[in-house]
Amino acid sequence: MSMMNTSGIPDRRKAPRFQLALRVQLEEGTGVTRDLSACGVLFETDCVFALGDVIQFAIILEHIDPSRPLRLQCRGQVVRVEQRGDTIGVAVIITAYQFDSRSHDRVRVLCPMAN
Repeated sequence: MSMMNTSGIPDRRKAPRFQLALRVQLEEGTGVTRDLSACGVLFETDCVFALGDVIQFAIILEHIDPSRPLRLQCRGQVVRVEQRGDTIGVAVIITAYQFDSRSHDRVRVLCPMAN
């Protein structure tokens, strides 16, 4: 069963989203998340992406331990790109991720809801 959003279009999200502003490091730039779920993210950036692009990026979790930020290394596929004023909104389904920090163990996970 899908829920309807305010525009009347069925909501196809597989997991609840949380509005969070976290730094995103991209291969050729940076961004900031608008919302995040277990298997997807929407971020704003000035980098250009195309629908279907497979990308790698890191979400920086600096509030857990400010002296040693935790990096959530992600791989995903761009499912939506939209102009948002001076920036570009990029929606990505996360297909794999791993936590990475010098002081933390590396954990690799494939997102079961991305399929």
